Amino acid sequence: MPKAGLTMVEGTVSQWLVPEGSEVKKGDFVLSYENEKTMIDCECPESGIIHQIAKPGDVVKVGGPLAVIAESAEEYQSILSGSASPAPAAETPAAKDAEADDDCVPFNMPKAGLTMVEGTVTQWLVSEGDEVKKGDLVLNYENEKTTIDCECPESGIIHLIAKPGDVVKVGEPLALIARTQERYQKLLSAPAAARSEAPAAAPAAEAAAAAGSAKAPASDGEWVVASGLARNMAKAHGIDLSRLTGSGPNGRIVSDDVTAYLEAQKNAAPAKTAAAAAAAPVSADADKPTLIPMNALRKAIANNLKHSITTMVQASSSTEFDVTDLFALRQKLVEIKDQIGWKITINDLLVMATVKTLMKHPLLNATFDGETLTSYPHVNINIAVASEAGLAIPVVRNADTMTLLELSKALRDVAVRARDGKLLPGEQSGGSFTVSNVGMYPIDHGGPIANAPQVGLFGFGRPRDRVAKVNGEFVERKMMHVMFTFDHRVFDGLEQGRVMTDLQLYLEHPETMLI
Repeated sequence: MPKAGLTMVEGTVSQWLVPEGSEVKKGDFVLSYENEKTMIDCECPESGIIHQIAKPGDVVKVGGPLAVIAESAEEYQSILSGSASPAPAAETPAAKDAEADDDCVPFNMPKAGLTMVEGTVTQWLVSEGDEVKKGDLVLNYENEKTTIDCECPESGIIHLIAKPGDVVKVGEPLALIARTQERYQKLLSAPAAARSEAPAAAPAAEAAAAAGSAKAPASDGEWVVASGLARNMAKAHGIDLSRLTGSGPNGRIVSDDVTAYLEAQKNAAPAKTAAAAAAAPVSADADKPTLIPMNALRKAIANNLKHSITTMVQASSSTEFDVTDLFALRQKLVEIKDQIGWKITINDLLVMATVKTLMKHPLLNATFDGETLTSYPHVNINIAVASEAGLAIPVVRNADTMTLLELSKALRDVAVRARDGKLLPGEQSGGSFTVSNVGMYPIDHGGPIANAPQVGLFGFGRPRDRVAKVNGEFVERKMMHVMFTFDHRVFDGLEQGRVMTDLQLYLEHPETMLI
């Protein structure tokens, strides 16, 4: 049972998505489970033949076994016959990274999300050598979707390996937890390479001792040994890395070394006289472009968009609908907000119209992997939410079972947490359709990219007041462009037309979607 959220201690098995004895592949969705906040689709950690231990309805503690993956048919049969233990091996790949004793526990980069392969250390919330307890929040890190608070896996004395800015692969060490002071001192006295193969900074004790000693430039021949973040920072500021000395393992230059160099240059600047400053030639660095490395979230967005474009036959259409009555309905709901205890938005009504349309077109509420079209019994709708950090697409599950009020509250909840970077792992996966509303910006229409493997997306442009002919008279009406992007391998013009006809009904006659 994975840990999906800081407070999760157990999960309830909802449904196995594969039968007992199925051949499964690493990354396949095999299980749905519930924690205290949401429903989550779980992927298989390895390929093989699955033997299910937990049953639907079972409550399983985090870390407890859900199933065993046999490597072969023979091993699977031996598990069934009882000649092999069905319990998963206690030793994990992560445990092998630490020294083989009971007094030292590895603290590795967790996997927070189905697609996560690495994380960027943002900030340590504790200092080198602090005593920590199991469950304490000790680290902030960033994956491709959000910033996550990470808790300590064990109690003891923490020895930090990864530094802020370091990119660490899932399962690789962030720190080590020594259970005793003697074991911690042994860690400090060990060579850096023996502590971890991951990029690491010298512990605070070593750094302080080394501060007063001369260090050789961190280079290996003509190649300067430096972390990726340090290289990007140096490029952005026009710094020659060969002029720096490294405080990392084996003299490796890390981001703190670049920061220290910049601070030293800044502090030295006031010592120049006005005459010297005037006589000094203008630095060529001042005319250099600034290089801004992409963060993990931006990289993930770029990769997802590229994947969608290269794996789908995407086609788009745009239709202008009369949404005068939709806005009139919203105004009536706003006027009675005190009675209903909530303020309904136009976005709520647009999503409700989308949900109703999907319920009439099950092949649109689906995913397509190039071979099999999978239609889902419930509408799990992704909502595009923009923030300063990048685009998030949180999912509202089982939207087809909600009233307008329930849907509105669910949409606000995920949108607020998406903008604050507080979405939980799994809250952006498992959607069956996506809505993108850009109506708050001066955007009328465009060609939004669908979210593969989903087969469609609705985009809503801004409402505009226009003159239209209604019942033989020219009157002012509120019009809105609606964009429909779809996988042309699944839909052609006929299905596209039927979808837009039903959506038009709900947008132009909104009372019908409340029936």
